Amino acid sequence: MPEVRLSGGNIPTDTLTTTEMLESDPAKVYARLRRTTPIVRMQALGGRIIFTKAEDVQRVKTDAAHFGSYDTTTPMQRAFGGHTLMRKDDCPHLRERRAMEPALTFDPVQHWKPAFERLTEHLLDKLATHQTVDLFHAFAVPLSAGCLRLLLGFDAAGEKQLFEWANALVRGAMNGSFDPAVFAVSDRANSEMDACFDRMIALHKSSPDGSVLSTMANEDDPIAISQIRTNMKICIGGAAIETRDALLSTIYGLLSHPDQLRHCLTHNAWGASCEEGLRWIAPIQASPRVVKKSVVIRGVLIPEGETVMAVQASANHDEDIWDTPDQFDIHRAPHTHQTFGDGAHRCLGGNVYRLLAAGVALPMLFNRFPSMYLAQNSQLTFKGFAFRGPTSLRVFLD
Repeated sequence: MPEVRLSGGNIPTDTLTTTEMLESDPAKVYARLRRTTPIVRMQALGGRIIFTKAEDVQRVKTDAAHFGSYDTTTPMQRAFGGHTLMRKDDCPHLRERRAMEPALTFDPVQHWKPAFERLTEHLLDKLATHQTVDLFHAFAVPLSAGCLRLLLGFDAAGEKQLFEWANALVRGAMNGSFDPAVFAVSDRANSEMDACFDRMIALHKSSPDGSVLSTMANEDDPIAISQIRTNMKICIGGAAIETRDALLSTIYGLLSHPDQLRHCLTHNAWGASCEEGLRWIAPIQASPRVVKKSVVIRGVLIPEGETVMAVQASANHDEDIWDTPDQFDIHRAPHTHQTFGDGAHRCLGGNVYRLLAAGVALPMLFNRFPSMYLAQNSQLTFKGFAFRGPTSLRVFLD
């Protein structure tokens, strides 16, 4: 049993969990907390309060009277070179969200499918020259970078630097000690990204292409250039890593369950596999919120001013909703997972990811290589507390 003590009102404090546990096997930690202390102050996260039950996670995301996102004290503002829409609420948040939203609704996203298919076909042709490959580097990384280049609206130079930029932003946003060396890396990335955005904005104003950057730059009443830049960085910092990891987790789930893969190939059930992969291992595991007004949940007083974490990775494994939640199973009864969040800050990229994964990448990969199987001598490792996915995925293409 965890060591639990009462602190700051009646919020239990978990002192058993370590940062290494959260990096290596967070699902095990969350399963214990759902059973024992579903709302808990976690010492390993600097004393932040975390919510692990699906009902509570959804409430934190949707109860705007008690929970919000506005926060200028985190390292994120420094790391991203400005105050992003992710840390704003109400009208300021809505204004910036609406600036990029037209490019990310269902119909405009379908415009990119032929280009996504061409890129995928090119990568599959390259895979076919090998017998054994690591799908992390040979497929998921270049596919994510190439598709995001088109969708976001930057050039080939930006595509090459995409993951370098994303990693710099994420490290900077998690730089709780405000280490100058970490910010030096994100500062350099910010300068490179700003130059890329400004270069591309000039092109998009003369030749609009429906990309996110083009859409924001060509609004009748565009948001400030500083906010166009910071919110493009939100797309880069989250979408690149999230897309790569979600694809790899789903591919691994299917390869680990050949019967389910055969079902997908026979019945074109790629949508079900896409959703189960998102539920099984949420690529972004938790989301922060600030308590705007004190509230009692499950008999626990959550004080105003606290920073809390809503753990969608745990919500997606809540035993009150799913049987054997730790297992990958595309045949589950339909139920909405929380990977893309909920409420005002629900992820805008869901339409894009579903198109890429279920509409393009998964069917094209497995129809091209239906006998592909996991390399038996490779040790698969999942890592990450904030972002989570396989660190490699070696396969025989056969």
